[in-house]
Amino acid sequence: MSEYQYVGFRAIEKPVSEKNLEYMHSQSSRAEITPWSFDNEYHYGDFRGNALEMLRRGYDIYLHYANYGTHKLFIRLPHGLPDKKGAAPYLTEDTLKFIADKEGPGGTLCIEPFYESGDLDPIFDIEELLDRLAPLRAELLDGDLRPLYLAHLAMCLDYNHDPEETTDAPVPAGLDKLTDAQEALAEFYGLGSSLISAAAKGIPPKTIQNDLKKEQMEWLKTQSQATKDAWLLQLISDDHSTVRPEMLAKFRKNRKVSSWPTYDKNRTIAQLEAAADEVLQAKQLAAAKNAARQRAKKLATMATDPDKVLLETETLVKNRSTDSYRQIATLLSDLRESLAETNQVGLAEKQAEKLKKDYPTLRTLHSELRRQGLITK
Repeated sequence: MSEYQYVGFRAIEKPVSEKNLEYMHSQSSRAEITPWSFDNEYHYGDFRGNALEMLRRGYDIYLHYANYGTHKLFIRLPHGLPDKKGAAPYLTEDTLKFIADKEGPGGTLCIEPFYESGDLDPIFDIEELLDRLAPLRAELLDGDLRPLYLAHLAMCLDYNHDPEETTDAPVPAGLDKLTDAQEALAEFYGLGSSLISAAAKGIPPKTIQNDLKKEQMEWLKTQSQATKDAWLLQLISDDHSTVRPEMLAKFRKNRKVSSWPTYDKNRTIAQLEAAADEVLQAKQLAAAKNAARQRAKKLATMATDPDKVLLETETLVKNRSTDSYRQIATLLSDLRESLAETNQVGLAEKQAEKLKKDYPTLRTLHSELRRQGLITK
């Protein structure tokens, strides 16, 4: 496999300023750069820009993907993590950390587990995945701990952690019902649905939070009339107004975020993986039983009206395609099975012989019928 890397940044609430856009251009001579995005692909060479500084200067999320193992995701949080105590069990000093700014409350959440080539399946629509990941920022700012838990799982399953010695973190409520952004995060780090289902087993759903619009309305009432008039004037007079993100930032800063409920399962990652295997086996068994029921239903329908199947084979043969010949052979094989306990045994073989006689030059059809044991040489 040839080397492939992708580096992407996104601005979410407001565009990068013209001054800072100059800095973004200085970080790469080949990237496609706008006030809202930065995209670059590499087949040779590396991105040598300062990702943390680019986030401090206006972008909100950064992703670095390489098919040889790199899966980095950085998210800028201008006022820090809203629930530092709740976030603490998920953070480490290396692969899942919050780098605080030297000044002010802001910082960057850095998710960078270590994988080797082949550990994870390749991702083909990486830019689309980055756009799906963008709402994680708002979820983190609202105190949702599910993104941090998923990042914790990604870290625990990387090359540097022994599942027998690594302990699972507290499981947040509502893990059984992820948002699309959280599902994208799971996809980025190869976290299968069985693993997440096993982790969420026995964990209650998240209780309904207070209506966000109601909270915002109550908060607006606390703002002075002069402040609100200034916001409105900026919205009306400035086509590129940043008043909305400024208002949201102030709202979040003043908002009292309740701690997201979590539950400690006291298990190792190895135990979680074993539980995931059980979930997967149960899913596979249920799928097999469902497939058997569907097949039995299909065969029963065939047995009640075999002429319909025969007519379908006569129609398909006129398509003169390999796919049609395979469909004919499969249909007749299924018909043979459906009539095995009836007085019409042999009807499927008779139709196969008829088709062979009517179309003596269709060698591929004959081959498919022989493959199913419907005709002899």
